[in-house]
Amino acid sequence: MTNKTVAILGLGLFGASIAKTLARHKVDVIAMDSKMERVEEVANLVEHAVQADFTKLEQLEAADVANADIAIIASGERLESTILGVLNLKKLGCKHVIVKTKNMDYYEVLKKVGADRVVLPEVEMGKRLANEIAKHSVIDALRIDDRYNIVEIHALSSWYGKSINDLNLRQEYGFNILGMKCDNNQEFQILVSPEYKVREGDLFFVLVEEKDLQRFNDLEDHNE
Repeated sequence: MTNKTVAILGLGLFGASIAKTLARHKVDVIAMDSKMERVEEVANLVEHAVQADFTKLEQLEAADVANADIAIIASGERLESTILGVLNLKKLGCKHVIVKTKNMDYYEVLKKVGADRVVLPEVEMGKRLANEIAKHSVIDALRIDDRYNIVEIHALSSWYGKSINDLNLRQEYGFNILGMKCDNNQEFQILVSPEYKVREGDLFFVLVEEKDLQRFNDLEDHNE
């Protein structure tokens, strides 16, 4: 199976974090920035690091960005530069273009010029933090894509003393159990017996669709 290639254009805090994390997951990364010191920061970690300007089509071509499965414009402060970057990537035939911006007003503009996805990290992190504070049972949530999340969740008090089989979490909440930590034990267990009886302090790691996670949160609101 051919490994996925991701081009990261802009290596500020956001872009460098994506590049380093993808590299740890053995994803082929093309990392690009106009500042050499930023390129050098990730050069030993990624497949290909280059000093270049993503607003220049010929520089994107030279860096082989056209062959990337996903291209991420990770520095979205200047609308004009970001638009040029999106247009250049589309000219190269990039399959999927993701753009970061801090400005809500830029969202529709960037979508109209061809961005497949526009992310607003501060907005998304704000929502995530608010959900963590408001929903005491949901400790952390990792968004996998537009549909799925991996969620770390405290066992509800209504689950105590009941077996996994009896709770039927998949049918009740849409939760697919990936693993758990028993009663605050730090050892992660992948194989969870259907006969295991839930105790206070148990942590579950589940794969859940966004709609089911929202439904679960709404149920918590109703039960408070």
